[in-house]
Amino acid sequence: MKHFIAATALLVFYPAQIFAQPHVEFRDASFYRFPGITRLDKKNAIDCNSPAVWVGSTFYLFNSYAQPARGSGDNLLAVRSMTITPMEGEIDGIRLDKLFIWLESVWMDQRGILYGWYHYEPDDVCKPGAHLPTAPRIGALRSKDNGATWEHLGVVIDPPKDSFRCDTPSPWDAGGHGDFSVIADHNQEYLYFLYSSYVKDIGQQGVAVARMRVTDRDVPVGKVFRWHQDQWEQPGIGGLHTAIWSPKIDWHQPNADIFWGPSVHWNSHLQSYVILMSRAVTTGMKGDGTWVSFNRDLANPKGWSEPKQVLTANQAKAAAKGANKGNARNFGWYPQVIGTAPGESDRLAGKRARFFVAGVSRKEIVFLKEGEK
Repeated sequence: MKHFIAATALLVFYPAQIFAQPHVEFRDASFYRFPGITRLDKKNAIDCNSPAVWVGSTFYLFNSYAQPARGSGDNLLAVRSMTITPMEGEIDGIRLDKLFIWLESVWMDQRGILYGWYHYEPDDVCKPGAHLPTAPRIGALRSKDNGATWEHLGVVIDPPKDSFRCDTPSPWDAGGHGDFSVIADHNQEYLYFLYSSYVKDIGQQGVAVARMRVTDRDVPVGKVFRWHQDQWEQPGIGGLHTAIWSPKIDWHQPNADIFWGPSVHWNSHLQSYVILMSRAVTTGMKGDGTWVSFNRDLANPKGWSEPKQVLTANQAKAAAKGANKGNARNFGWYPQVIGTAPGESDRLAGKRARFFVAGVSRKEIVFLKEGEK
């Protein structure tokens, strides 16, 4: 079976020293909303990054709200419905289909095996019998049927045990790592995790990065290593990291100021990796619009450009008009790029792609080189 996974083989890599600062523009486009997932008290909800993959001529899209679901079509805009994807396995003795699981990234290898990475939000972190505040953990899945079903491979990124702050004013997170995305480098040597950290130590908060060798994908537990003090040596389980972007104000203060929720893709027009993310200006995650950063080399976390605001808070909320009611819509959460050409996805896009906020697209995003119009 043909898979659209070899597209990166034709990418050209340019040295960082000739990298000019690109920029983005937004243009009106036809309205499209992810089908979303109906579960618990939500209908057709979107609550994280929504990964996608091409298999032959079929485009598969995943949406999550406490459990992942899959839809398919001839292209992105043809996906109209979602079906829950069963997961085999346990965390702490509890079946995955009984837990709060969000599937945030997928990647298919040359054999046609699909790998997925989720963040799990445990109950009882601070209050017995309560879901919130929680402390997310990041784990791995594998599918041999294009994401229709999944098997659990284990938790791969977990904060230190003493890193929670249960007196936090945050309604969401007392600690943990989540709200992330994963992408392979050009050589298919490493898988990079760009994740959000909400632990109690302000020096460990913000957007951080870890990586795992592609060859370890089937047995990933203990094989993910965080970037810390210019080295890739700290373990994914219980280790430390050096944030790419640290908060200006502690996450555990009411007026927190922190970047979170990175969605990363390779842009073939810019020949650069691109991150879109949100900025929270309260610990309740009131949003300050959509921000962008660029980097040629995933192995150089210091290479990310200074984040630039591309949508204000009001513009991000307007872009989410038509999304189902909820925090993601109200605060402009989960900005994301999805390419629309065959083979493109949330991890690969060209000059023009669809821009989503809260699972809604009203805009096309255009990536422009310096001086380009």
